[in-house]
Amino acid sequence: MVVALPEPTGADAIGVVDLHLVDPSRQDSYVPARARELMVSIWYPAADRTAMPVRPWISEPVAQAYAASLAEIGLSATGSWTLAPSHGRVDAAADSTGGRRPIVLFSPGMGLPREASTAQAEDLAGHGFVVVAMSHTYESRVTEFPGGRLEKSLLPQTADAGQVKAEAEKALQVRVADTRFVLDRLTDLSAGADPDADGHPLPANLAAILDLSKIAMFGHSLGGATAAQVMHDDRRVVAGVDLDGSLLGSVVTDGLDRPFVLIGSNDRERTQDPSWQQFWAADRGPKLEFRLAGSQHLSFCDNQLIVPALATASIVPADFAAKLVGTIDPRNSLDLQRGYLRAFFDTTLGRYADLATAPPALLHPEMILIP
Repeated sequence: MVVALPEPTGADAIGVVDLHLVDPSRQDSYVPARARELMVSIWYPAADRTAMPVRPWISEPVAQAYAASLAEIGLSATGSWTLAPSHGRVDAAADSTGGRRPIVLFSPGMGLPREASTAQAEDLAGHGFVVVAMSHTYESRVTEFPGGRLEKSLLPQTADAGQVKAEAEKALQVRVADTRFVLDRLTDLSAGADPDADGHPLPANLAAILDLSKIAMFGHSLGGATAAQVMHDDRRVVAGVDLDGSLLGSVVTDGLDRPFVLIGSNDRERTQDPSWQQFWAADRGPKLEFRLAGSQHLSFCDNQLIVPALATASIVPADFAAKLVGTIDPRNSLDLQRGYLRAFFDTTLGRYADLATAPPALLHPEMILIP
């Protein structure tokens, strides 16, 4: 069976480029003998939707690692399945007719690759945003570099809660440094330099469409905590969204003074997550909290599309799917997340004045506002 991504809802064609970035000034915390290196994907409005080949949703080596991760949490597969391509055209020329575009950074959940939220990234690009998604090397289960080189996770496999928290705190520091490094490279790119370590040519017009004055960030799980801490540490990021991630770092006690949104799964809100409660009390900026009824923690990434499709095809048990991604209809869940992310970034990055002018479809009973 083939699992396909839902069509993006925007009018723009979508381009995507993968960049290999190396920070020679930073020793890798996981492999001290090496300089820190990352893979990022930049999704953007493209000038042509047919001229270039489409990017895989997830490449074969990364997909194999993803399947192995499902097996470790209880998947008992009874059939074969593959993933259809994404909707992004590799290295397509950027559409410069719309001027400079706002930028949205993305950080995935702990251990997940940047491709794990392709449905959200490409939809934002189809609505005119430039989305920069990061894989955090040696923490992500596997990161694929040019030439097929694979770097696997070096996180210890442990069930000890204290050690898990310590690894998450270490990962947060690495992720914040990764993100700030990527921000610096975007500045170089906008000035006409090619930051790719292998000299991969940049798509035509990409440098011309980056609006470095309008940068926001979102993330899932530890990626959401990363978004909050990056905003705390770097004022270049003016707004952020945490998708169902407990918060870590100094942002918990210091709060923020710029717009931030918490979106929790069915079992997470301030009364159940002390880090959210503490952050909310300290936060001085505009803030909103929502709970997505019927969702689970992995409802906020592409798992919400893949796992129910496998259950429908009887490849995995239905009760396994419900435990992983909840009971909410996956397309409805994705549509809500896409809509709320887009409305928030449209608002905070200056496309319209306030949420009151957002599309009426955003008023939905399954997205519960927590006062």
